Amino acid sequence: MIKHSTICSLCVWLISTSTPAGPDKADLVVGSERDAHGCIASAGYLWSTVQNRCIRLFETGLAFTPEISPDKAPVHLAYLVLPPAYAPIRQVELFLPGEIQPISLITKDTPESDVRPVLLTSEAHDIRLLRVKDAYILEVRGQRFWHTISQNDR
Repeated sequence: MIKHSTICSLCVWLISTSTPAGPDKADLVVGSERDAHGCIASAGYLWSTVQNRCIRLFETGLAFTPEISPDKAPVHLAYLVLPPAYAPIRQVELFLPGEIQPISLITKDTPESDVRPVLLTSEAHDIRLLRVKDAYILEVRGQRFWHTISQNDR
C-alpha cells in the first residue's frame, strides 16, 4: 500500500514540473515587440520618415514648450525632427501632444525684409514655425510653443 506522504510528494512534484498553457516566455520579454519598421515602442522608439530610422523624440527632436495656460494644466512638449545634418532642410516632422501621426512641415520662402519670417509651414494643419531673435515660435492652430535657440540648433 502506498503511503499518504508518498502520494502528496508525487502530486507536488507533478505540479512543480508542469508548465501552464499560455503565451511562450519569449512573448513576455520586455522590449521584444517591434513595429513594422523594427522600432521598439516600449523602449521609447518610433519611426521617423525624415531621419529614415527609429528615434527617441527626447534624444533627437527639438523640444518645444507650450505657453503656460492660466489653469496650469500639465505641460506636454511638441517635438520637431530635422533631417540628418548632411541633408538640407526641406521637410521636417512635427510630433504634437495627443497626435498619433507626425505632421510634415515644408520650408517656405519668405522675403528677407520680413520681421518674423516663416521658416516651415503646413497650410493644411494651420501650423507655422517662425524665428524671433533667440527663439523659434511654433504656432499650432492658435497655440504657441517655444524653443530657445542653442549652439546645437542648425
